Amino acid sequence: MTDIMVLFDFDKTIMDWDSDDWIVHELGLTNLIDELRPTMPWNSLMDKMMGELHSRGTTVEEIADVLKRATMHPRIVPAIKSIHALG
Repeated sequence: MTDIMVLFDFDKTIMDWDSDDWIVHELGLTNLIDELRPTMPWNSLMDKMMGELHSRGTTVEEIADVLKRATMHPRIVPAIKSIHALG
């Protein structure tokens, strides 16, 4: 049998959203990210957003809880199960 590797990108593949956006919006920084988005590169923007969440006392557990509420693409679970079943 031929070895096969299957790779998935997490954002907009496994979950329906960009996880960075999801976290920021769910934790109340929509106005700030919308204001800053046109002024800086994405990675710098997300560094700023994570720093802001930290300064507000947001915990890793709270971020994890937000991610647990994220929706997955409806076909992703059956796809992963099918791939797993192939060995």
